[in-house]
Amino acid sequence: MVEEDRADISPEAAFGLVGHELRIGILRELGDADEQRLSFSALRERVGERDSGKFNYHLSKLEGRFVAKTGSGAYALTYPGHRVVDAIHDGAFHQQHGVEREPLSGSCIDCGGGLAFTYETIRGGRVACVACGRRHLRYPFDPGGLVDRSGDELGRAFDRVARSTWARARADVCPVCSGHVEVRVRDDAPPKAVAVRGHPVTVGFDCEQCSYHADVPAGAILLDHPEVLGFCYEHGVDLRERPLWELPFVVDPGAVAVRNDDPWEVAVTVTAGDAERVAVLDESGTVTRFD
Repeated sequence: MVEEDRADISPEAAFGLVGHELRIGILRELGDADEQRLSFSALRERVGERDSGKFNYHLSKLEGRFVAKTGSGAYALTYPGHRVVDAIHDGAFHQQHGVEREPLSGSCIDCGGGLAFTYETIRGGRVACVACGRRHLRYPFDPGGLVDRSGDELGRAFDRVARSTWARARADVCPVCSGHVEVRVRDDAPPKAVAVRGHPVTVGFDCEQCSYHADVPAGAILLDHPEVLGFCYEHGVDLRERPLWELPFVVDPGAVAVRNDDPWEVAVTVTAGDAERVAVLDESGTVTRFD
């Protein structure tokens, strides 16, 4: 590959390179191939383009950025090529799926009513009480996660997506672009933007490089804290298996108290069985004590 092939280009130019149905077809076929690589003739046959010259022209536009020619002469996706194919499969750009109501196990922390998962592409996933309407969790979710899932299996996938993206953001790695993430306690997050409503403060994640941002409950910071994990497990609660909406310290505003706002000192009460302890967070969302 020559040096010019490795030069940066504008986002507009990069998206323009894949803005043709034949080029998308090439990428998809390479992604679906058994060994994820195909010869020129096999790739052209799978795409269904009889005109060799036309096919070669569009393949050449992808080669060097989205497609690479291997030492054996076959073609394979590069990492950016895989990202384009992944974006197609997750469905976020082109699908408009909806899930009206999928019943979930568990009960509302307010009224004890049943819970259900709903989904809209623009708003993402949502777990709420079917009786009183209380929203226990709202978070982005790709339409691809809806395929072949229903009920608690769908709820578990939604739960795992929220947990994993929060964990990466807490670790200063953006779950979208891998850039740095600013983490801070705040009391001014718009109500429509927060993952769980009604809390006196949220912990805000804000990527310094891309548009990723999230406002999560203070209790979300405790999900993989070793002392909190151990305490809950000793008292019969496995935080790895219990969904977020069944963890009061995550979803219940009554579990969160602001002790000081300059600098921030936020107390989160963690209850497991008959036992109770309090985690204290500072302005950066770091756990400073677990009393």
